[in-house]
Amino acid sequence: MSNLRTSLQRLVVLLICLALAGCFGGGNKAVRSEAESRADTLLKRAIRAEQKGDGAEAEKLLREALAVSSSIEDIPAKSVELINLARLSRLNSDLAAAAAAIDAALGLLTPQADFYGEAAHEKALVCLASGDPATALAWAERSVAAGPGTSLGRRLNLVGRILLAQGEWLKAGQTVKRALEENRGDYNREERANSLRMLGIVARNGKDFGGAEQLLKEALGIDKQIGASAKIASDLEELAATARAGGDLNKTARYLERAYDVHYSAGRFKAAGAAQCALADLFSKLGDNSKAEASQAKARELAERTSTQKPAMPPATTNPSNNP
Repeated sequence: MSNLRTSLQRLVVLLICLALAGCFGGGNKAVRSEAESRADTLLKRAIRAEQKGDGAEAEKLLREALAVSSSIEDIPAKSVELINLARLSRLNSDLAAAAAAIDAALGLLTPQADFYGEAAHEKALVCLASGDPATALAWAERSVAAGPGTSLGRRLNLVGRILLAQGEWLKAGQTVKRALEENRGDYNREERANSLRMLGIVARNGKDFGGAEQLLKEALGIDKQIGASAKIASDLEELAATARAGGDLNKTARYLERAYDVHYSAGRFKAAGAAQCALADLFSKLGDNSKAEASQAKARELAERTSTQKPAMPPATTNPSNNP
């Protein structure tokens, strides 16, 4: 479970949280009260707890920070704490709590406020996780409209991801190309890979299989550089889908075998089992019955292991049907 919780998705979230925490951590006020300092310390401790995979402790500390900030009516601090509570709840699949926290944060903020764009982004993610892509898109567009900055590429990627889920291929491609431009630079490598992955999906939909493969391989290279296991597996799965769409079943199998190895080594047994199920189907089509039977046996074994495995938090930017 700890390996799952140290996925790149969580790391990205935490980097955002750290940036938010830093926004009111020292330079904004010449003199800080004891209560302000305590709330700031609690928030940073919460972020460290989540980095260590202790979600329960992170939530406890965030709620303590929120209580302190509420006691002195520190609106900027309260908004940051509520955004982080919403994010933590969403990642733990408690969507009711996530919705309550992000709505409370938005109730404190005007569209001109420092953290409005981040709150709107999180609201979009909560709506998307709740199965409401239309509302999610409206909030994602508000987050983009909040203004330029280092988060713009990430926010554009979310708009593109929702458009992909809605089948708006042309708009999605245009939006993600904008995101790719914003995501240049080392500090945006993960979001750059996300942009490339989505552009690869768009290219595949347009029957440009060679272009799609090139874009997906570029995303894979970046994800390998930053050690993003779940993203590496996603890239390989998209490469497999591209090879299959192009009619190359042998190449499809090779990519799926690599995706299986990555999932299995990271302890993602459900995803590893899904890869083996797909491989069984492929090997049957290729006429290799022994390999098909072996994949079916592995899939059954992994299904048994999955029944005793705690569910993992879904990665924030993984695949086209959920989070590219």
